[in-house]
Amino acid sequence: MTPDVDTLARLWPQVDRVAVKDGCVYVVADDHLDPLALRGQLARELPDGELPRHIVQVDSLDPADLIAPDDRYGAYQPPRDDTERQLVRVWEGVLGLPKLGVLDDFYAAGGDSLAAVALAVEAQRVFGTALSPAAVLRHPTVAALAAEVRQARAATPLPRAAAARAYPLSPQQRRVFLAQSRDPASVAYHLPLLLPLPADTDAARLGQALRHVVARHDILRTAFDTEEGRPVQRVLPGVVCELPEVARAADEPVAVTPFDLAAPPLLRAELRRTPTGAALALELHHIVTDGLSLALLLREVDARYAGRDLPPVPAQYADYAVWTHAQEPPGRDWWLARFADPPAPPRLPTDADRGTGPDAGDPSTAAAGVVEFAVDAARTAALRALARREGVTLFHLLLAGYATFLAAATRGPGGADGVDVTVGTPVAGRGAPGLDATMGMFVNTVCLRHRVRPDVPFRALLAEVARDAVDAFAHQDFPFDSLVEAVLPVRDPHRHPLFDTLFAMQHAEVARVEFLGRPVELAVAPTGQAMFDLDMQVYERPDGLTVHWAYHAGLFLPQTVRAFADLYLDLLDAVLADPGRPVGELTGAAAPVARPPTTIDIDL
Repeated sequence: MTPDVDTLARLWPQVDRVAVKDGCVYVVADDHLDPLALRGQLARELPDGELPRHIVQVDSLDPADLIAPDDRYGAYQPPRDDTERQLVRVWEGVLGLPKLGVLDDFYAAGGDSLAAVALAVEAQRVFGTALSPAAVLRHPTVAALAAEVRQARAATPLPRAAAARAYPLSPQQRRVFLAQSRDPASVAYHLPLLLPLPADTDAARLGQALRHVVARHDILRTAFDTEEGRPVQRVLPGVVCELPEVARAADEPVAVTPFDLAAPPLLRAELRRTPTGAALALELHHIVTDGLSLALLLREVDARYAGRDLPPVPAQYADYAVWTHAQEPPGRDWWLARFADPPAPPRLPTDADRGTGPDAGDPSTAAAGVVEFAVDAARTAALRALARREGVTLFHLLLAGYATFLAAATRGPGGADGVDVTVGTPVAGRGAPGLDATMGMFVNTVCLRHRVRPDVPFRALLAEVARDAVDAFAHQDFPFDSLVEAVLPVRDPHRHPLFDTLFAMQHAEVARVEFLGRPVELAVAPTGQAMFDLDMQVYERPDGLTVHWAYHAGLFLPQTVRAFADLYLDLLDAVLADPGRPVGELTGAAAPVARPPTTIDIDL
């Protein structure tokens, strides 16, 4: 039985008008609404039997508009057995949405690659079966994923590495180690964090909790060096880990200074005291951590500060490094086929020549600037609604817009063949079982490659980008450096191999943890050095999206990147107005942007 119109109007104050027809609810509102969020509001007050099977947003309540919906609009089907019930709880916890049904789509619920990692890890913990992030992306409903869980074999934990004086580096560590060795003074791979704390934080207790976690995880006591010409890592039995207490402004940037990789811990911390509060300043080297490991570090320090015991660490990072060293990298054939014809270097419109501008050498040591801009709540809601209608994630939609921007900006060859665009994006890289409680550097980079043709409707490009991204994430465990070695034997030392620009989206639920009684966001501060020509980081916020667009300051002026940002936002608006328009028309429809001193001719 569906609730009456008056009840629905009371529970949905954001809805202007509502109608009920054949067990389906239709709503009219000025803003774009999320049917899963609407159902969640109902679920807090109504029994399961009164939840509508479909919730559809329409332009009017004219009978002609009240068409029979399909499952994209929020069909609700309750779990039918224990596997589905447990899996629903996992999805609800990871995605932060109540009352999900077994036919609800992972993408429509706001899922992305990071959420897929978190979901796979939690499902593996609950069921004790091997479940990969790729399985989540390829089976995006509870019903389909439950079938995978039922058939999955029991997860086999990583074998323990034999005790040794030195261990090999993982592929991810090796890339970082070689880049750092080329310039020991570089801070490009540093991860500085500044976390607000309660004013009454106990410094001694916090320091003790931090030292306990360092003692638990071998990687935080690991030294990096070379042995017979090859890089190795050595786990030390103990290290000195201090937490000095200083009087310093809570919002003063973390002072980033180089680490000696041979002298662990590659972690610095200080507790800042101010008249009104406190803050924890942290700095870690990327060779010992990644984003998910930072969250794990803070959760464990928080638990120890509160006096809670922690379970044994199931696998240490050296176990993973030895395991990867002995494995044939998965996905090799797929990646080699994808890059059988290596892409030509992109031609971004720079303000200085790559070989002559200041800091125009190795991109990992170049000075960086950052342009920050926001995607407001209304525009974000419209983008989410479009992504749901197209059956893709918000990440896929923003990525397709970014690929379209790059195709226009790089002034590549036109015509029917379009522009060959490459974009790097980070992936979690935790495909091996039992790594959810292991600290270390697991994140890999995948190079996404898209052919952007001016005569193809944006909707078709979006579907292609989403499909290619899912396939790439399914093969994410193949090391990026192995791909470069195979397809690009001769490299330009002045640019990043295969791609010059990075695009990443930080999922709100993954990037936020509870720490000392309050939620904190894992927003890494800029280090002042550029890893790429352009590096777009998109952060989810309650009121929209915030974008940090870092750039190679030796190649671009700030006003150029601001012009890029205006063009990107105009392009997204053009997509929202008509996602079926050809890509070439979308870029031409973008509003003119203020040009920097160097003229940028952007025309697809």
